[in-house]
Amino acid sequence: MTDRAIFNRRYSSFTADSTEVYLLNGAGVTTTASKTSSFTAGESLTQGTPVYVSGVYVLAASAASGVNPSNYNVIGFTAESASISNSVDVVLDDTAIISSGNLIHETSLTPGKYYYISNIVGKITNNLAPSGVTASGGYAALSSVGLALSPSELSVEISSPINLT
Repeated sequence: MTDRAIFNRRYSSFTADSTEVYLLNGAGVTTTASKTSSFTAGESLTQGTPVYVSGVYVLAASAASGVNPSNYNVIGFTAESASISNSVDVVLDDTAIISSGNLIHETSLTPGKYYYISNIVGKITNNLAPSGVTASGGYAALSSVGLALSPSELSVEISSPINLT
């Protein structure tokens, strides 16, 4: 059996009447979704930065109060550093490398904890961070982006943002 990834969810194949089948909302899926994709950096980005798409560019994401809602519609994490207008690979559905520079209130990921877009541009936080992920903490949205696998690896599992305001 081969695993497939579609829309940040993994599906396992099975064989029905000698035909390999993948189900997604009842429809057969026969291709593999890309785990990374190349974009143009709209600003200088470091490896592990959570990003959203604006026009043809990817930019560092934020869930701060007062930002445009598109800022917290994260698509993935940068797989490498990039300067403005250069190409950058973005991890859409796989394991992203996260450094202390991508985190607030901690120096490494806590394995087993879920992480969310921070109210600080380009950073993520776990829900136990001192500011919390609440409207009173300066957040416009709660946007889950993944589960920590190790102190530096995040399994990218992006959920739709929940508006807090």
